[in-house]
Order: sequence, then structure tokens, then C-alpha cells
Amino acid sequence: MNKRQLADKFAERCDIPKSHANLYINTMVEIISEALLAGDQKVTLSDFGTWTVSQRRKFIGHNPKTLSRIQVPARRIPVFRAGKGLKEALNKDLG
Repeated sequence: MNKRQLADKFAERCDIPKSHANLYINTMVEIISEALLAGDQKVTLSDFGTWTVSQRRKFIGHNPKTLSRIQVPARRIPVFRAGKGLKEALNKDLG
């Protein structure tokens, strides 16, 4: 499902115009992004999951085409961890 399909479903379920659904989805994504960019905050939606920021340290890697060594810089990456409710829903029919 892509963003457009998500907005369509959102608009249908909430009985709102698609433009409003797009606005709400964009606003939610912006708020989550701003919280993560502001520092080591985490964003949690109960039973769905938590977004956090993880630090990756620099390391020496290699270019697979040339096999030359390259320095991969330290970086911060977003991490999503599924919540208990989502995990249980995904595995409900597996026994």
C-alpha cells in the first residue's frame, strides 16, 4: 500500500474528503519526523509501534565493484519497532 492508497482508505473510513485525509497523513508524518529530528525522542503509538533514532558508528567497508576500502561515516537512522498489538494481530492465525 502506498501513501495515496492509504489516504483513500482513510478518507473512506472516516467519511472525509481525500484532501483532508492527505493533510492528516502528511501532518502526522511531519510531527513524527520533527520529534525524531529534535533529538533522541521516541514516538509511540500504543499497540502499533515505536519510532526511535539509532546511532551507527563509522566503519571501514569496501566497494563491491572495485574491492577498494572506503570509510563509511557515522550516521543516525530511524528505527521502527512493532508494538505488541500489531505483532499479535500479524500472528493471530498462525496458531
